[in-house]
Amino acid sequence: MAMKKLIKDRYGRVLKFSQERVEDLVYFKLEFLEGCAAYVNCQIEGDVLVLADMFVEEHCVVRHPNLLIRWFGRKILEVNFRRQGIGSQLLTTVLAYTKSKGLRRLEYRMPPEDPTPNPQLQQWFRKRGFTVTESTVFKDVALGPKDDLRYMPKG
Repeated sequence: MAMKKLIKDRYGRVLKFSQERVEDLVYFKLEFLEGCAAYVNCQIEGDVLVLADMFVEEHCVVRHPNLLIRWFGRKILEVNFRRQGIGSQLLTTVLAYTKSKGLRRLEYRMPPEDPTPNPQLQQWFRKRGFTVTESTVFKDVALGPKDDLRYMPKG
């Protein structure tokens, strides 16, 4: 079952949030004018939700929303969603989902040989209350009521 909701970012741009679960896989996605702004892919392993992939778009190129502007020149619009709190908002949403499903931990396993390592990634997780070890980033969650609507972002 897919859930969808419209939210606004700090600049007032309307983003479409969706969440879908297929067996043990859970997908969270933010779209802007039919282009992907950010996503998180997770897998449920026992009582742990594992972050498999998380991405926030730096150069989202979409068709310009204003028809007159498209007619008279500018056909596309380039938008940067990084460093605007989108990743933090998605992570908060994933944590709330973890609680709502009665899972005990949210975990990210760092690849041993990441071809494009991000040196600030561990610091980013620490800032959000995660425990960082050599190979894993995790956060134990207190169990809350199982209510699927509680993890939807406010908007």
